[in-house]
Amino acid sequence: MIRAGLLAAGIALSALACNAQTSSGSFTISGVVRSVTTGAPLDRAEVTLSTAGDQETEVAETATGESGAFRFDGLAAGKYALAASRRGFIPARYQEHEGGYSTAIVTGADQVSEGLPFNLFPTAVMGGTITDDSGDAVGGAQVTLYRQQQQEGETSIVRADNDSSSDDGSYEFDNLRPGTYYLGVSANPWYAFHPVPRTAPDGTLVPPDQQPRSPLDVAYPMTFYANATDSGSATPIQVNAGDHSEMNLTLHAEPAVHMGIRVPKPDPTRGFSVPQLEQDVFGEEQFLPPTNLTTRVMGDQMIVDLGSVAPGHYGVREYGPNGATRSGSVDLTSDQMVDLAAAGNVVDVSGKLELLSGAALPPATMLELAPGGGNGTLNTAASADGSFDLRAVPAAEYTVQVTASTGLLDIVQMAASGAEVRGHRIIVGTDPVLLAATLAHGSVSIAGFARRDGKGLGGVMILLVPEDAQDNADLIRRDQSDSDGSFTLRRVLAGNYTLVAIEKGWSLEWSRPDVLAPYLARGVKLHIAGQQQALDLPAPLEVQ
Repeated sequence: MIRAGLLAAGIALSALACNAQTSSGSFTISGVVRSVTTGAPLDRAEVTLSTAGDQETEVAETATGESGAFRFDGLAAGKYALAASRRGFIPARYQEHEGGYSTAIVTGADQVSEGLPFNLFPTAVMGGTITDDSGDAVGGAQVTLYRQQQQEGETSIVRADNDSSSDDGSYEFDNLRPGTYYLGVSANPWYAFHPVPRTAPDGTLVPPDQQPRSPLDVAYPMTFYANATDSGSATPIQVNAGDHSEMNLTLHAEPAVHMGIRVPKPDPTRGFSVPQLEQDVFGEEQFLPPTNLTTRVMGDQMIVDLGSVAPGHYGVREYGPNGATRSGSVDLTSDQMVDLAAAGNVVDVSGKLELLSGAALPPATMLELAPGGGNGTLNTAASADGSFDLRAVPAAEYTVQVTASTGLLDIVQMAASGAEVRGHRIIVGTDPVLLAATLAHGSVSIAGFARRDGKGLGGVMILLVPEDAQDNADLIRRDQSDSDGSFTLRRVLAGNYTLVAIEKGWSLEWSRPDVLAPYLARGVKLHIAGQQQALDLPAPLEVQ
């Protein structure tokens, strides 16, 4: 298996023809580059050959002729990475799948390395125009493209690209892969006028009927194609290879509401982090920049006015020391004040880290708590004796990770008082947490072959699943088999596992237990001992 990345600069022997001689052996890698949509051979495609492994070195490159053929002769027996690109097509590795997995080509006696089909997808383009109620163009709108993807066995919608509309309201996204997309737009009306809201002496907002108003105090809600104001009602846009799609959106201005936020008075020695306004977009909190932010100190508190926004449901987050946050949420239908000074429970998380070997922790060891949504990761440095202290941790569920100058440290065992432990996750509530974790530098490498009917099969998803996978998802390991069926799973921790090889696994939502269960029932059970360093499977893994 090879993971996508930049090919390392090495000694390149290039030939702008249909074959390239490497003069170091007697084997050949050859094939034809074609368009996925038409099947037609592609000329002028650049094909690059590199050594496969953690440190790739370019061996040779060539360009295809009218037949789309490429050929690399004189190769030594070994594994090679193959990549192709052409203008108007998505660059790719051979049999590339999500997550950057691809198939290495194995040369040697009885290996199939010639006549390889290398298919490329034509790029697609999406564009359109952003206008307002009156049909006028909206320039400077932030247009965000979201893509539905399958990552780590889960289907999710993630941000794919951003553009800013031109003065004529136009935007464009090019070099798009085939798939399902969504479109979102945020902007401020150019003509909007937002009076500063009045507050009473105690810092509260005065009643709405006493606030200064202007007919131009308006705002655009974030709008999704086709004209929805929440992502759950957005219309999916199916993009096929080579499509040129036109998607136009109209923004509708609404009377604005004002939001004030009360936070503790900042410590002048620590600085001040401006509270952020967030909106849920496809399950993730997206930051919305303020329109006309003002601040004022009142006693031991600070009032932050985030300006005028469209009515809707919003989250508010303030970042503090060590990345800890205070957060709240509000349904804005009229002017409101959000009190973050008293929002949410925060507790201290302290404890100790130690290596299973008893050795000293490596330099720069850090404990990280990552919340489920991926926003607001908390971290703190461990001292030389492994003790740590993380303050003001909000109540939430976190994945625990430990990093060091040597890289990621594996958590062998974890226990806590004051918090519930689920695998490598902890659920923080209202009580202070005392956490202890035993760490290891790592791990076992598992090597084997995926075969069907006695023959190696490339491009197969190899999946190693631990017991209680729901609470130990970070122990799952994956690979893609190379052309001879070989695979290697790295950084496997001690424990009990099931190993499976799934030919069409790349499109499976394998994170769902009901989807994975039939494959696990036919998988191979493995017990990995802590003292092992490498394991070569004694028998081939049958492909399902």
